[in-house]
Amino acid sequence: MAEKPIIHFEPWHGEFGWEIMTWAPQCRLQAADAGCGAVVTSFAGMAPLYDDFAAFQAHDKTGRSLKYFKRYRGKGLHRRYGDAGRATVQCDILIHARGIRRKSTINYQSWPPLVERLKARPVSVGWVGSEWDTALCYGLDLRCRPLAELMDLIAAAKVVVGVSSGLMHLAAACGTDLVVWGDRRTYFGETLERRYKATWNPHHVGVEWIDADDWQPGPQQIHHAIERIL
Repeated sequence: MAEKPIIHFEPWHGEFGWEIMTWAPQCRLQAADAGCGAVVTSFAGMAPLYDDFAAFQAHDKTGRSLKYFKRYRGKGLHRRYGDAGRATVQCDILIHARGIRRKSTINYQSWPPLVERLKARPVSVGWVGSEWDTALCYGLDLRCRPLAELMDLIAAAKVVVGVSSGLMHLAAACGTDLVVWGDRRTYFGETLERRYKATWNPHHVGVEWIDADDWQPGPQQIHHAIERIL
């Protein structure tokens, strides 16, 4: 019997959100259409994005490139990531307080007053992201979790809150509702609002989008959006 053919996809070096919503689904679709095995190469730790259909290889790159062709938009075979039943902790609200240095101008500055508003309601709060992101003195510090564990935590949450980022796209891929904000510019043929609500919303999650051209919506706006989702 002939061995099953295998597709070796080119290494992925681009941004996390585009990997989740375009590259991984496109690779999955191509492997399914061809009826063959696959090998995917990406950043270390990304194996959970592909473990349903491909063997994984990690390349030695660390920084994600901004220079790559934005292809495959709206195409691909999507998977719902994460399993709420496996989550080690269940929080009503997960917050991604982005702290990436290269985009410091869009990092949100008003987390403390938002936290004070959240304290008034009996909801559980956790903070997710990397070691470079923020965790405040309220709720659980759930940063720096391996990707598979992070996906389970997100799948178990009621809403994920934060500025537009790759992690917010991961939340949509886990089927969890979003409160997310960004500016009204057009990026690669569409607004961020459209991307979150339609183009990159394969599981039709609820999205409370907040327009904020300065990337700094008021804490009251964010809190009201959370209340609407909950």
